[in-house]
Amino acid sequence: MLNKSRVDFEGVIFDFDNTLVDTASAIREAYKHVFSAISEDFNADINKLIQESENFQKEKMEELALSKVSYSHADWIAPITARLSIELGDKEEKYKQLFYSYVTDNPIFSQDTLTLVKELKISGKKLALLTERDNISGMKMKRIRKTPFGDYFDIIVIAGETTSLRKTDGNPALFFETARNLGISVESILMVGDRPDLDIQGSKEAGMKAILFTGYINQGEFSSHKADFVANSVSDLKDIML
Repeated sequence: MLNKSRVDFEGVIFDFDNTLVDTASAIREAYKHVFSAISEDFNADINKLIQESENFQKEKMEELALSKVSYSHADWIAPITARLSIELGDKEEKYKQLFYSYVTDNPIFSQDTLTLVKELKISGKKLALLTERDNISGMKMKRIRKTPFGDYFDIIVIAGETTSLRKTDGNPALFFETARNLGISVESILMVGDRPDLDIQGSKEAGMKAILFTGYINQGEFSSHKADFVANSVSDLKDIML
């Protein structure tokens, strides 16, 4: 870990999901919303649907833990219901769209996060938002615009959409490009993200300082490029950066 008194930075790159917004909680609520509809349509036990979704997600996340892949939780709705002998058939797309709409329209975030971003902006720091695209084109930008954060960023980069580069490519090129577009050197940037394999490893390879944020989920520090800091809450982020 670096000593806070030695931290000197001109800009910050924030990840979006499970960093600025609590996407894990939004996904849980979206599943409940969808399974409520499925329960009514198929006369199914909603509690069993929710329990099976938790079991399925746990299995998938363990399977994907060390894999640099993107995935959509909406694609898991049909396999989850199939475990309870519910075949969605041509209704599957309806439930996927219901899931996407709920996550888009109901962002969950802390007012402390908004305060942090505002204070960084007021202090003159350059701010970038760097996030992976969602499965539906344009959805990530819609989700960003549903929050009060978007207007505070000098640039918004949606990997795989506003640029052909992806975090999942496993190289630091995306972080170099983002720093270049911010107009500051990589050495003067702090990266804040929840994924050790995508946010921390890529930014550290580019020469940035990195903060692993575990306030919403903790995926483990399995990257070979350790974060300079671990922040377990927004309060921890404020202590490091302000």
